Amino acid sequence: MTTKTNEIFKRKALAKSIRWASHAIVFGALGWQSAAIAQDSEAQPSAMALEEIVVSGQRESIQSAQLIKQNAEQIVDSIVADDIGKLPDRSVTETLQRVPGVTIERFMDIGDPEHFSAEGSGVAVRGMKHVRSELNGRDTFSASGGRSLSFEDVPAELMAGVDVYKNPSADMIEGGIGGTVDLRTRMPLDSDGQVLSGSVSVNYGDFIEEADPSASILYSNSWDTDAGEFGLLLNYAYSEISTRTDGIFLRPFFARTDILEDQTAWVPRGADWRRMDFNREREGSYAAFQWRPNSDQEFYFTVFRSEYDMQWDEDAIFVDNDPWSIQLSDDSQFDANGVFQSGTLTNAEPPEGAPQAPGIPFGADIRVSARNSVTTDYAAGWKWMPSSAWEFSTEFQYTDSKTDTLDSTVATGISLETLTINAAAEPPEITTDEDYLADPSNYYWAFAMPHIEDSKAEQFAWRADAEFFIDDSIIKSIKGGVRLTNREADNINTGYDWQAIFASWMTTDWGGGLNINDLGMPHINDSSKMSLNTFDDFFRGDANLTGVVWAPNKEIAEGYPDSYVDLYGDAAEYADSLGHPYSEVNGAYQLRNPADPEWRNLQSEDTYAVYGVVRFGFDDLPMPIDGNVGVRYVDTSSQSDGFLVYPSLAPYGNGQMEPISVNNDYDNVLPSLNLRMKITDELVARFALSKAMSRPSFSEMQAYQILDATMDEESQSVNLTSGSWNNPNLKPMESDQADLSLEYYFDDAGGMAHLNLFYKDVEGIIRNQTVAEQYPDLNGDMQTYTVTRPVNAGSAKIKGFELGYSQFFDFLPAPFDGLGMQANYTYIDSSTDIPNSIDPETGALIAPTDTDGTVFAQNLPYEGLSEHAYNLVGMYEKDKLSIRLAWSWRDEYLMSVGANGFNGDNGGVNSSAGDAGDAIYWKLPVYSDASGQLDGSIFYDINDNLSIGLEMNNLTNEQTRTIMQQKEGGAGRHYSSYFVNDTRYALTLRATF
Repeated sequence: MTTKTNEIFKRKALAKSIRWASHAIVFGALGWQSAAIAQDSEAQPSAMALEEIVVSGQRESIQSAQLIKQNAEQIVDSIVADDIGKLPDRSVTETLQRVPGVTIERFMDIGDPEHFSAEGSGVAVRGMKHVRSELNGRDTFSASGGRSLSFEDVPAELMAGVDVYKNPSADMIEGGIGGTVDLRTRMPLDSDGQVLSGSVSVNYGDFIEEADPSASILYSNSWDTDAGEFGLLLNYAYSEISTRTDGIFLRPFFARTDILEDQTAWVPRGADWRRMDFNREREGSYAAFQWRPNSDQEFYFTVFRSEYDMQWDEDAIFVDNDPWSIQLSDDSQFDANGVFQSGTLTNAEPPEGAPQAPGIPFGADIRVSARNSVTTDYAAGWKWMPSSAWEFSTEFQYTDSKTDTLDSTVATGISLETLTINAAAEPPEITTDEDYLADPSNYYWAFAMPHIEDSKAEQFAWRADAEFFIDDSIIKSIKGGVRLTNREADNINTGYDWQAIFASWMTTDWGGGLNINDLGMPHINDSSKMSLNTFDDFFRGDANLTGVVWAPNKEIAEGYPDSYVDLYGDAAEYADSLGHPYSEVNGAYQLRNPADPEWRNLQSEDTYAVYGVVRFGFDDLPMPIDGNVGVRYVDTSSQSDGFLVYPSLAPYGNGQMEPISVNNDYDNVLPSLNLRMKITDELVARFALSKAMSRPSFSEMQAYQILDATMDEESQSVNLTSGSWNNPNLKPMESDQADLSLEYYFDDAGGMAHLNLFYKDVEGIIRNQTVAEQYPDLNGDMQTYTVTRPVNAGSAKIKGFELGYSQFFDFLPAPFDGLGMQANYTYIDSSTDIPNSIDPETGALIAPTDTDGTVFAQNLPYEGLSEHAYNLVGMYEKDKLSIRLAWSWRDEYLMSVGANGFNGDNGGVNSSAGDAGDAIYWKLPVYSDASGQLDGSIFYDINDNLSIGLEMNNLTNEQTRTIMQQKEGGAGRHYSSYFVNDTRYALTLRATF
């Protein structure tokens, strides 16, 4: 085989993350090495040389990431581990937030503004959460109804680096409008000989005051034999963390005309407070085998497994009252717009539905949410270069993923006589009668709500690629390939099954003869059933708040289903002892059996993709231009099997179920162009055009729908509705996108600056809309239902720019010559065009709506998109000492519209409390406020093999807040929740031999 063939094969074998770039990161026995192979349009492959640079520490990590960016044909940003098991942050998610244009969530989910996440969760690229996740260039996912991997599930210790592609080329797998995040692991033949590395850590959260262990180990070796080169790598990582989050919530304001003279008063429904303890275990293992029988071929096999166990426990007291029955003390204060500032809330007039239940109804719950996710990825591949002109490769992949979730809430109830709120304080000051809260005889068992998910998914994928290299031509190579996938998903979801145990309205249904105090509390003296939560050191002592409550013990929530059966059985026995037949009012409690077919949804999806790419270079121009142009065609065929559930009200149905099966087929043509101009050796300009697509999530495409028929007692009319919240006929979102960048590489040792302008025109945004659909009744007559379901309903335009800069200041006098910094800034502007929905039965507008019926502006910002975001990282690396401080900040962004706690029905009561009016279903926009976080680390090399360090998160003890949007001139925008959580520390010892 020719030298030319050998060099091309070696270049291709080492290229790990940049498909067309000519760079690979390899590590040696005592550190990292970087092999940069610049596939320059000024030189043919035969003239390429491997430049080996000994790498260690932050400096070389930045240098390696710079080489990836500089030599790639796409627009890409990277973070490279500066040692084995040493990404710059404790999780992949937190690492990604350092990349220009990337932001992360600090909540469990963007649609859940009530539950904070200390470790960070969802990742958005340029404001878009539709991000493709890859493992070594292959598709990977979690079986939770989505299409991407939950990055917090992946151990950072297993990663060699992370690449974020901003604009794709045709040979990349389709599916990411925001971008593609590729997680890179190591391969054994990247290093010579034996490598053994490990680390141990102790993680400590200062608010929860718990310490947890972490550990990782890597072994790699290679052998040169008569049968060729062999390599084996084994890697394992385990970690735990525990955190605590305290939250204070101010609930929505309602327009009242009976409070102030000649002015509308805006009065809050009340206030809540909560404590959440979070515990996480993450375990990952990775094995890789390589065999190069000769210089022309390579075989490899890898196995990657990630397991994530999470549980959070929430103790909460929450308001559950009718906002129209609230009365205010005479000393209550209001601002000039009539917005409540401070005062005491009472409910002296019992609600109409429960005349025996005066007071402000509250609930006190224990909620346990546990999730276990396991994803295993198997891959086997072969590369062959029969000559200097041809390269062939093929790869088989099997991915298996499972996710199990139990979300269980059990609550007590209590009616408070008063609630004093100072809403002008930050956080709000909340006080009530602590002695009353501390008396268990004032409580009753209120409700229970289980939610079960059991999701399984598996995917088979096969690809084959061929590339033909051309000498002495403008056309450098032609590449083509095919990719086939088959994914099967089996999802069980029982929904949130809220059922009352005792409730104030039962005092009316039981003939008005039962006083709410008679409900009492079964097991009132049983410490195994309930306990007093004193909310010690609540909000780190920075909140003026009454903090005791009797709530169910955690074991009751965790003990589902047996504990639920016992709980409702005891309640029925207690009610019967008072002469009130429990089942006649509450009905016999029925556990939802996850094995019942109505909760199960089966989905399958096949994709067939083919692509072609032409790589070219105009070498003789004064400013050489190279790049690629190509097109990818993909056909998608899916099937969803589920059930249609009819009403239980005759003649519309008797609760029968009808199996349904829906096929959905579509194809996409995805062209792309990537150009690079070398203005000088240091200055590079890029231009990229592409069309991208993002398929709907599997959870959105379930074939499952419940029809509902309810009788309006006043009008004696029947309302036929359905809220399916899924649609198996959804199509993918598509985006036409463009990038223009200028990159200046002024120092090979990590000195660079760049400016990148981008634009996205997105179509097919998925939003809930209301339509009329017909279904037969028991007599065979067609009935019209008002159905709300997600559809491809809108579009958005997103534009902005990214600025980036990094440098080590070697020119400074010692000891300051070890200083360095990285900085980036992202600006994003968006506009949306999402039509408001019309109720087909009433003609009423269905849109984001204030509590008084005022409709908000149609074009709200795109969810998850911050207008401004920046990162600032200061570094010091000198001799044996390495220090890093990283500040990450993002502007406010829209989380959701009408999330839990920010939506409701006014029950046909208008702004004059107690007067009849048209029903208003209100949905408030909720934003996450601007916030930043300071993280840091300091490491010291004891010798060539050992180092010790301290890693820190949330050093400034940042307070996170959400903003509730109500109309200007009314309640206006104001903070709706406040969260504080741990400062986390990790003491780490690392060894490499």
